[in-house]
Amino acid sequence: MEAERANQAAVAEDIVLDGRLALYHKRQGWLAVADLHFGYELSQRAAGRLMPFWGMQSVETRLVELLRDYEPRSLVIAGDIVHDRTSAAEARLLLDRLRGLCDVIALAGNHDRRLGDILGTQDSWQSDGFHFHHGHCAAEAPGQIQIIGHHHPSGMVRDGAGLRLKLPAFVQQGSCWILPAFSPWAAGGGWQADADSRMWLCSPHRILQLPAGAAVA
Repeated sequence: MEAERANQAAVAEDIVLDGRLALYHKRQGWLAVADLHFGYELSQRAAGRLMPFWGMQSVETRLVELLRDYEPRSLVIAGDIVHDRTSAAEARLLLDRLRGLCDVIALAGNHDRRLGDILGTQDSWQSDGFHFHHGHCAAEAPGQIQIIGHHHPSGMVRDGAGLRLKLPAFVQQGSCWILPAFSPWAAGGGWQADADSRMWLCSPHRILQLPAGAAVA
């Protein structure tokens, strides 16, 4: 699939960023997402806060659409599959359903501590020049591009008339690439890209590349 639509961007050779918050390698066949925080609303309800359940449905619907559109060999989920233990059982069922569509590589994040037996996670995964991990702790990956989540980068665009729109972002910062948070509940933190970085704001219908060093918070 070529990066030929407004919600796609070619961010490196054979690699397409999709505005639905995923990264796809056309030759290697992996599709990468991060920070599902699946079941966040279950965690909030357990704490006494009534929240609608549409977040879990949104996560699964977008994942299935991406898998059907790209038909990857592997889906890499770069950590924080769940928000906390409250949703571990539901997340396991989600992973089982996704594994019926393709190979799923589930990486552990800081929110997935001690849930490896339930979710079937591993710490990291590598694919010819790329080292995937969550990013909440340092990793040695000489000569490889690290693809991580954890930081929930975002940026803001303005129209000059007072309207501001905050969007999740994909960041290429040297040999470290930071995926946008896939969760609809993750607002993200403003990210200041340095002069040597590239930053892409993502929406379902369009991707915007920001100039290097642009103020986005």
